[in-house]
Amino acid sequence: MMLISNTVPYKGLTDRLPVILGGIILMLLLITLMEPSVVRTVTVDQKARDFLVIVDTSRSMRHDANVRRDTVELKYARRAGTFASNVDDPSKLPLLARYELARESLLSFLAQRRAQDRVGMIYFNDNVFTMSAPTANIDFVTEQLGAMDDYVNWGTDIALAMQTGLNLLERYPQQNKKAIILLTDAEAAYTKEVETQLARVASMDISFYLLWITTDEKDMSNEEITKFLDYARSVGTVITLESLDAKNMEDSLRDIGMLEDYSYKEARRQKLNLAQPFLDVARYLVLLWLLLVATIFHPGNDRNLFKRGNI
Repeated sequence: MMLISNTVPYKGLTDRLPVILGGIILMLLLITLMEPSVVRTVTVDQKARDFLVIVDTSRSMRHDANVRRDTVELKYARRAGTFASNVDDPSKLPLLARYELARESLLSFLAQRRAQDRVGMIYFNDNVFTMSAPTANIDFVTEQLGAMDDYVNWGTDIALAMQTGLNLLERYPQQNKKAIILLTDAEAAYTKEVETQLARVASMDISFYLLWITTDEKDMSNEEITKFLDYARSVGTVITLESLDAKNMEDSLRDIGMLEDYSYKEARRQKLNLAQPFLDVARYLVLLWLLLVATIFHPGNDRNLFKRGNI
């Protein structure tokens, strides 16, 4: 570049083109090393969902459902000696337990999820057990259903389960629309803590579905349960399973999937790396620069662009 600058007799832009291009190339390389970027917001059509399934595994979920064991082919068999006293072979129990029927229905629900959906799973009784954070690995979530037997015991802390679930969703802030499915027989006292967590559901713009297992919907003698159900209806949808059988829970879960199967506009923030475009421009300019200094601006050519005495 110094040789060309010293030998070119004129000082016009055309005469100094290699020097100008060289300066531009160096500037572009410096910008590339700075790794510039911009963040933009794009709107896309989306159907993917994040489902969080919260399953009641309290002692009351051992109660019998209205389904004979010999009429259903189970993927996961009830474990021997888990909580059936004096019964070493659970296959001899004539009826399925509530939790067994819930497990089989959830298997069908998981199988219906699209590839982009994510599912998380929580079990709760007196304590809360996070079996899976929201994940697209549905096979992993399915495996967690096989371990449900070990968690079916003790009481029903709905407030703690909801709090844990909402905290979990806050730690996974992907842009997908979120839905919570709470499956319980609601045989527990209603508390202000439950109301607080349901209020969080409304404030976080999360779809909420309560699958309520009961033996008699008309028997609302428990005032606390009535309050719980009324508040749940104010923030979401309550589906009553009055006589749990082989189809009504599975159908309810399928209906939830259909209700959530709508398109929505999703705003996503995208970070664009500008270093590569600057580098690409620099590459093309280097080729142009080499072409110029090897031809038109070569000091050894026969054209009258150079002072012969300075070469």
